Amino acid sequence: MTPYNGLLFFYIMVALLLPAAAIGLCGRKLKYYGLFFTVAMLLTAFDSPQKRITLLLFYLLQLLLCEGYSRLRKRCDRRPVLWLFVLLSVAPLVIVKLGGIIPELNFIHMLGISYMTFRSVQVLIEIYDGLITELSIFDFSYFLLFFPCVSSGPIDRYRRFVKDTDMRYEREEYAGLLRKGIWKLMSGALFNFVIGGLIWSEWIAKLAESGFAATVSYMYGYTFFLFFNFAGYSMMAIGTSYILGIRLPENFNMPFLSRDMKDFWSRWHISLSTWLRDYVYTRFCMAAMKGNWYKDRRTSSYIGYVITMMTMGLWHGLAINYIVYGAYHGALMCLNDVLDTRWKSFKKLKRQKYVEIILVIITFHLFSFGLLIFSGRLF
Repeated sequence: MTPYNGLLFFYIMVALLLPAAAIGLCGRKLKYYGLFFTVAMLLTAFDSPQKRITLLLFYLLQLLLCEGYSRLRKRCDRRPVLWLFVLLSVAPLVIVKLGGIIPELNFIHMLGISYMTFRSVQVLIEIYDGLITELSIFDFSYFLLFFPCVSSGPIDRYRRFVKDTDMRYEREEYAGLLRKGIWKLMSGALFNFVIGGLIWSEWIAKLAESGFAATVSYMYGYTFFLFFNFAGYSMMAIGTSYILGIRLPENFNMPFLSRDMKDFWSRWHISLSTWLRDYVYTRFCMAAMKGNWYKDRRTSSYIGYVITMMTMGLWHGLAINYIVYGAYHGALMCLNDVLDTRWKSFKKLKRQKYVEIILVIITFHLFSFGLLIFSGRLF
């Protein structure tokens, strides 16, 4: 059963959320019922013995890795050991992605494996950094498996998540959170099922499969469809989490008003872009500067952008369209950086109203063309 899709799913979810609302309104902690809700919904979504066994094995692997590294880190702080654990953590995800091009490896299929893997890797890195000194098996399990965002994000952070699980809301405070949660659920359903559904059925589905005009129209239609579809899913996930007392971070912030691609990636799929910024781009640049890998420090920034955006592309899959999509955005981020740092008047120019409007239009079209690449229609 696909999360947030179909009446049966919503009937089951609402039935299981009603006790959560009652517990929250009574001023009690929701963490224990939240884990029960997560397990119940996972058993509903993973609706066959094979899927459930795959999820269980994945969970046990990530738990053993994070718990094991938490103990090992107190005796050994060598960076190569961290990378070994990270490689073991991402191994199932790599096998899944390779399975798309190598039939012999096409034996693992698991809903949400990309998002859960990134959550586990984040825990490993923050254990290494000393930000997580004690790892609770209960908290880690709840964080890794948290159902509302298991399939499509947002990607939360462990320490922020645990703070929310320990919250005991006053009745009025939780009532406000409950109202926000219901509103986000309804808004997300409107975005996803109504607006997104209409764009697909009345626009994209009626286009010819080839031809320049049809492809251009598809580019615009797919951009708007993906926004309403994905933003809708994110809103429903956030709304569900609010009812469980967890304030998942926002994932979209009016991305089509962005003035450049840096601005855009601070507004679109925010939880993924900030995860990549913190754990890929920043760490690569810091290592490059510390090791004096390049004479010009801007070089490390450019290479960091390419590595980061290529990671984002490969995270979606190993098909050529995803690889080109990542490289395309890496090039755009480098160009953006060159304009910001080498053209002294560019930042001032961006603040002029008429220029801002032009830049918003250009940024929208640059992203839309990227989604055309992403969709595979060009290949």
